[in-house]
Amino acid sequence: MTTNSTDLFIPECEHLALPAATTTVFLDGALCEDLEPIQFVRSGWPEFGWAKLAYNPAAQSNPERIDLERVEDRFGMGRPIRISQCYNRIPPETLIADLRVFVGQVEGIETTTDEGSESVEIIAKDFSAVLSRITVYGRHVLCSDGSTSLWSGLDTTFNPGGQANASAKTVTIEGKTYAAFCANAAEAKPWDCAGVISYLLGVYLPAGSLYWPGLDQLRALTEGRLVRDLDVTGLSLLEALHRCCLSAGLQFTFVPRLVETGPTQAIVFYRNGCDRAIELNCQPAGNRLGLSRTNIAALRSERNFYPVTHRYIGQGDFKTYEATFELVKAWDSALEDTDYATFSPSTNPQFHQVRDVFRKWSLNEAGDYTVAPYNQGGPFDFSKIFEGASHLTRRRRFWPALSTDKQGRSLGYVLEVSWDDGLHWWEYAAGFNNLMDECGVWLSSDQLDINTWVAAMKDGLKFRLTASVLSDERLTRIVVDGPVGSIVPVVDHVMTLPRQFRYRKVTRHSVLSQAVPETFGTPDEADDTDALGQFVRQRADGSASVIETTDIQTPALALHVQPGDRVTSSPDSRDVLSCRRDNRSLVWIDRVQVDFREQCTRIRTRRKRV
Repeated sequence: MTTNSTDLFIPECEHLALPAATTTVFLDGALCEDLEPIQFVRSGWPEFGWAKLAYNPAAQSNPERIDLERVEDRFGMGRPIRISQCYNRIPPETLIADLRVFVGQVEGIETTTDEGSESVEIIAKDFSAVLSRITVYGRHVLCSDGSTSLWSGLDTTFNPGGQANASAKTVTIEGKTYAAFCANAAEAKPWDCAGVISYLLGVYLPAGSLYWPGLDQLRALTEGRLVRDLDVTGLSLLEALHRCCLSAGLQFTFVPRLVETGPTQAIVFYRNGCDRAIELNCQPAGNRLGLSRTNIAALRSERNFYPVTHRYIGQGDFKTYEATFELVKAWDSALEDTDYATFSPSTNPQFHQVRDVFRKWSLNEAGDYTVAPYNQGGPFDFSKIFEGASHLTRRRRFWPALSTDKQGRSLGYVLEVSWDDGLHWWEYAAGFNNLMDECGVWLSSDQLDINTWVAAMKDGLKFRLTASVLSDERLTRIVVDGPVGSIVPVVDHVMTLPRQFRYRKVTRHSVLSQAVPETFGTPDEADDTDALGQFVRQRADGSASVIETTDIQTPALALHVQPGDRVTSSPDSRDVLSCRRDNRSLVWIDRVQVDFREQCTRIRTRRKRV
């Protein structure tokens, strides 16, 4: 009887045998037989990618050793180096193809001579080495004809003080499209992270030297986040990019491109643990080693104390409020007199004894004029001005008003006088000084004008000043990543950023708040509460405390693992990396070191709670 069954016999493998990985080295695009790869590293900031290769003339088909004095002639600085993995093309093609695993250039040569032996090692680095030698300075400003001009004396600050300074139109030069700085603040738009990245790369890198994503891709990746007061003047291009990416919660690295034309390297932006996922498995102990079930040969882990709640406290500048303040007398009434000449420095040699009489007016914010001989009542209550916030009873000073004129300039200190005990008010036309050590003014004219003198004699003289004061509270936003008020310890991280985030408000207690819009300009108000909250949240997301760092060694080479890859494990694997045990944990790859001599890959992973 015939059947359709087939018996398959599979041999049992008693001994594990792994072939060595086949890699080749190319120098200037040509096969270089006398360079043997020792190791290469993939990482993010600040290490990035580099490789170490040994000079081995014995590997040549026609070995001819180069003297140490001529090594640099053979492996000159800056020459491009490529390490590729070989593989067979798809049939019917019979050629051997290569897959690039590292691309860089010669950055250093290490030579060693000892008893009877000489060795030469070549250090190659990826494109990060090029960016580290480029300095960012000045501003490339968009001109009316669509070109850009460099103003080297200006600082390279994006959105200084929250004020937009990017051009509304992009410029395309040599195939690179990016925004430039705008000279006219009225026509400017704010910089976003994507615009800053494209500006830095587009302005400082020659065309065709590096591939990077377009503006639309960068905006999608950075989620349209804006930068604020980002000053990169004098930094290397590499560090400037790093600071910009920090504000967007991004990392970046450099990878080889797999196409034959165009730049050989590309800059890749990523978030830790948000890209592709790879499995790192460790089979249960006591079983025969199987590469299909384990790729962890050795492991060393350092675990920090947790759970811990991290509280991120972002503090901007002190809150500033504009109001109109009615001032009180700040002199001893016993010194008053009806002699007009007594209170003028030009007619009274002893003027210093009565210099404050009728001239010094104070807010009495510290209570200095509450008791005798002044008797001007209790200290000024700022609670209504400061929107109900608590405040200290202390000396302060007046600052210029937030209200502006038609040209956008501050109105300064607006002093008004009343000669009828506060029934009517007029702008005080004579000179006065703003006191630096307290909230008050001092009338500085040589002689008081007649109207002021007569009102003082009738006890109907009053002054009020429209200006700004600083509160005792900073603009503050708080983000926490866990419970507060429980048994879990709380660690505070305070970030004070007075230049970047401000709160300035013209209160309803200012007489200028009801001014006719056609008479004055737009007040210099600001409310960066949401911007500060976004900044703190981004910093919290990007700076979450790492609770575990693990160094892993694989039993074979893993040539295609990248920093930022998320780590998972199979359900059949031991959960040595806590990928499944703690569902709040995120594990990602931080550093990859491929060791050709040991035929293994060393991977550093980090774990944090999200």
